[in-house]
Amino acid sequence: MPSIKDVARLAGVSIATVSRVINGYDNVSEETRKRVIDAIRKLNYHPVYAVKGAVLKRTIGVLVPNFGGFHYNEILTGIEKEAIKRDFTLMISTTLHRTSVELERLEVFFAKRVDGIIVCSSKKDEEQLERLIKSAIPVVVVDREEPEIRLDNVGIDNYAAGRMCAKYLLEKGHRKVLLLKGRKDIYSFSDRERGFIDYSTRHGIDVKVTPCGYFAEHGYHAVERYLKKHGRDFTAIFAINDLSAFGALKALHDLGVSVPDEVSVMGFDDDPISSYTIPPLTTVRQPREEMGRVAFEILYERLSGKKGVARRVVLPVEIIERESVKQL
Repeated sequence: MPSIKDVARLAGVSIATVSRVINGYDNVSEETRKRVIDAIRKLNYHPVYAVKGAVLKRTIGVLVPNFGGFHYNEILTGIEKEAIKRDFTLMISTTLHRTSVELERLEVFFAKRVDGIIVCSSKKDEEQLERLIKSAIPVVVVDREEPEIRLDNVGIDNYAAGRMCAKYLLEKGHRKVLLLKGRKDIYSFSDRERGFIDYSTRHGIDVKVTPCGYFAEHGYHAVERYLKKHGRDFTAIFAINDLSAFGALKALHDLGVSVPDEVSVMGFDDDPISSYTIPPLTTVRQPREEMGRVAFEILYERLSGKKGVARRVVLPVEIIERESVKQL
């Protein structure tokens, strides 16, 4: 197993210089930093820590906004399955959708010297991610906006998916649609909404937008509020995700509105219980477990010394037709 001395020898620098690069200090020239990082990758060097004489397994840090619902849990499942295959351990942390917590957690990963990091979060941590890359810690981002710095990125095309949903409802004869709008600080929701509205505007669909969220209670209260204020001036609801769609279904039921006879409902995600709602929910399946699997595979390739330009992997989505959308 290569040591820090081997890295220093190959790079032609002192052990102290290697240590400064590993710890992300700025008092190293870019030329020297590059030589050290090239040596680290060529030797496949990773710091070794010991606990009671036993060497720890290699560790991947994973950062997610929350554990609520199914979305990030399914991504984590894909990551963990691959980690088990490769004999890695995971250090998982949540940000609670707060930038300050996200930056703090990244600092913890850095201090713990994890071997690599997978980030599912906002776009406000670019400076910290760049620091990790400079210290030879590879980073892969999942389900987030295209980063300004060069990073491997795995996700779906949310804008195109939103357009696809609007097209599907139009083909079913729906020209008046209530859009349950997600949180504006979640880029995937914003892109999805933008795609839906752009297609609708171009093709004459009247879209009424109402604030929502991403949990079932958000969908319930959004639909309840809208109907009490405006009445039923739409034939279909497009919910930004399945959880809010579940709440919409319950609100319509409680208010005596029949689905799909009076109002159609379409979700997004294909959560595991989507086929068990009444009626079963028509939705869009995004390959969340596959996102996690691909993200780990890319990270593993980087840890194994594979170089090259940052990759942008866009996975396909598909409409899952069930019984909640009616042909008019």
